[in-house]
Amino acid sequence: MLLLKKMGAKNYFVVMLILMVITALLVISTFILTAFFPDALGHSPYNYEISTVCEFEPWSFEIDGLKVSLPQGGVIVTVNDSDHKRSVMLLGEGSYEQNGLKLNTLNTGGLFMVLDHSLFEKIRGNNIFMPVEDTVLLSYVEAIFNQQTGMPAVWDETIPLTFHATEGLIYYYFLSAEGGPILPPEINGSTAQVLVSVLIYFLIIVIILFVIAIFSSDHHYSRYWLHLGKTPPGVISLAIIPLIAVLVLIGDISIKANGWSGYYAAFGYVTAILLLILSSRYGKIDYLDFGLRRDRIRHGYLLASLSAALLIGITRGIPVGISNEIFSAVLRLPVIFLVIALPQEMIWRGYIQTVLSRQLDPTRGLLAMIFIAAIVRFVYLMATAPWMIAYPYTYLELAVLVPGTAALLGYVYLRTENILACALMHSLVLWLPGIILF
Repeated sequence: MLLLKKMGAKNYFVVMLILMVITALLVISTFILTAFFPDALGHSPYNYEISTVCEFEPWSFEIDGLKVSLPQGGVIVTVNDSDHKRSVMLLGEGSYEQNGLKLNTLNTGGLFMVLDHSLFEKIRGNNIFMPVEDTVLLSYVEAIFNQQTGMPAVWDETIPLTFHATEGLIYYYFLSAEGGPILPPEINGSTAQVLVSVLIYFLIIVIILFVIAIFSSDHHYSRYWLHLGKTPPGVISLAIIPLIAVLVLIGDISIKANGWSGYYAAFGYVTAILLLILSSRYGKIDYLDFGLRRDRIRHGYLLASLSAALLIGITRGIPVGISNEIFSAVLRLPVIFLVIALPQEMIWRGYIQTVLSRQLDPTRGLLAMIFIAAIVRFVYLMATAPWMIAYPYTYLELAVLVPGTAALLGYVYLRTENILACALMHSLVLWLPGIILF
């Protein structure tokens, strides 16, 4: 990049040409990988709902290290039935084994599994399923269904994605005697498949970074930003960064633990913003502007919109329509912008990245902010869903998706110096998947 900067001082066209060639090669490489590994991009999370509830006769089967024997029969509940896969709950007393290890019969009351239709019909054999009409039993089934996690999604607060195989026994976990999930689950996949997904999403992030560089190739830091670079932050400005990170982390964990709406996250960020404003007023920190500067307020909105559209388009595919709830969806955009995106961008890019860039330099400041964001996400998962650490695709989220999103938003901030542009990109990434059907 240093070489490109030196060349750019002489000829923007040459730099643009080099960037476009590199981007084209990366796009071709990503296209080839996705052609050979079509499931590596993941899928939208599945919607689960009870469609059928049936009782079955005594049933035993064994597949891929899973051995189940239900000598007294039980209940099978179909909760998702697509063209290729079926998601079911099996409820019944019996014997459950996993890779030769027999589970405690008193603590195991069932199984949640996802498998392809041909395998399901094979293990079903001649077993007869009789629809359940008993309202008491149906209420019991519904209570157990409401406890299930289903197939886990990574990046669930940004662009939720699920990853799985397409054949055989795709995914399963056991149920406790009370009906709750016994986690972590078992997933049919290999380390190689995870690594391919990591590589593809890494290339996607790099491609979008190059696109941002191409569309802002004439960028020059403002005098104000250059002045900040020559003015290192004080000790308190640096020391308050981990304090703020802990504050917003506690807020996010509290929201998850209590099942509150994501909009409540604004309280943690607004508290952090007020803390910073108070510290600035008493002279403890300097140059506090959160990236909200009048001279930069017109810059970067097209770049931010393009970046968001690329990220969503590549991860979700070609749009097939628009949601029927278009009016309510349009009303959600300004709420997402003001309540979620803007406070978060003011903290992460407007303060943390800016202070770190002053202490180090813009590039290393960006990298430091990315590292902190990844650590915060890791701690959040450990506190709210520790079993996810055993789920292989969680490492895709921690190593690429979360740092990659932070990198894109941080790079847009470096190229525009306008936190409103970052907030727009953040808002669109959260909003567009809910309004566009893929």
